[in-house]
Amino acid sequence: MDKELAQLEEWGVDLINNYEAELQRTDPRSSMHKRIKRFSGELVANPEAYGELLELGRSQGMTGQELVNAIRRIEQGLLDEAGKGTAPSRKQMMSDVIHHFYAQRTGGDTLRRLGQADRQQARAALRDEFGRWGNVPENLRSLFRAGHLNTDVLKGIEAEAMAEFGVTTGGQLSIPKAHTTKGRAVTGDIIGATTAQEAIEGMKPQFEIQGRETQAAIDALQPLMDDIDLIAGSKYRPDMSEEELLVRRNLLTAKADEVRAAFQRHYRPYIIQGGNVRFNAGFGLGSLDVLKRNLGGALFGAVTSVDPEAIKGIQAGEYGKVAEQVATGTALGTAAQQLVTGSTQLGQMQRVAAIGRIPGALKLAAGAARFAPPVLAGMAGYQALDVITTAFTKKTLAETGQAAEQTKEELRQQGMSEYQLRRRARTGR
Repeated sequence: MDKELAQLEEWGVDLINNYEAELQRTDPRSSMHKRIKRFSGELVANPEAYGELLELGRSQGMTGQELVNAIRRIEQGLLDEAGKGTAPSRKQMMSDVIHHFYAQRTGGDTLRRLGQADRQQARAALRDEFGRWGNVPENLRSLFRAGHLNTDVLKGIEAEAMAEFGVTTGGQLSIPKAHTTKGRAVTGDIIGATTAQEAIEGMKPQFEIQGRETQAAIDALQPLMDDIDLIAGSKYRPDMSEEELLVRRNLLTAKADEVRAAFQRHYRPYIIQGGNVRFNAGFGLGSLDVLKRNLGGALFGAVTSVDPEAIKGIQAGEYGKVAEQVATGTALGTAAQQLVTGSTQLGQMQRVAAIGRIPGALKLAAGAARFAPPVLAGMAGYQALDVITTAFTKKTLAETGQAAEQTKEELRQQGMSEYQLRRRARTGR
């Protein structure tokens, strides 16, 4: 950060701090206190975006309230909760919600309470590991509301698609939610942090929790996003230009029937009825995602080219452990009962996988669905994926997971950060 911008940030933070202190004295119950915390958090997360605003504000004698409201107006345009669909909206589809991969309020007021030098040092270190946060394109994800919050009310075409099933909120679908852990665990102040190092150590776990939960929601919804990409004729990226997003929104609006059908196709396996998942779509993409969540990355990473997280303690052939884990999982454990794969199908999958056609092998798994108790479902699911993985990689699922862990440890020793490892797992680079 250059010296001038650092001085502007320090001026802005002091202005807001003084405004907060005065408001606490004169109106401690004001709704502005919540805004102060949110938008001061945005300022210290992402000061580069507000250089011109800060310079203008300082030259014109802007008040603390005016600065907070100015940052708020900029955010309102990006998040587009009003549904205007005009620049600078970051939505890829009008029914989406814009989700911060990492919350602006990560760490609460910790960074704001530090001196400027410590704040800069802490922010730089956290960015090195987790990337930028705040209202920047790489941190803003256009997310289907079903994967955002249990309490989120579905809107627009997403709501229309699920109306006939009586589904109106995210909580009626067993899709992982980006906001699962809430409150102080992710946005609480780091008590006693007065130095950059103390802030870093306290805030890192908050970033890690958010990263895991948001990525789980994105991964579960990726098959749906892939279908939406095909309908739109473009692949959604967080860094798409405003013009690209506008074209995409318009195309998806024009192809509403196809979009509704995609929502229904992918959401039906996740519908919760009477506390149970209505797992009525066989062993298709939706249920593969459920299996991925319940068994862990080692089982699925090998067949999706994603660097997997090893399942500790599971060795080749220990299907009972895997079956037990599936049987007690959030979705398969209550209503899976539809996956038993016979030896004939296993042989077919092995032959298809052996020549490198993994998607074809997964389709064969879909065609092999049968009714069975949850434990047998778990055993069959593990066996099917184990056959595919072994044929494709010449290693069992457990061996593949262990090899991945070894590779990650070697990369750590070479100096690769946890953020870089996660990015490599997602992108392959």
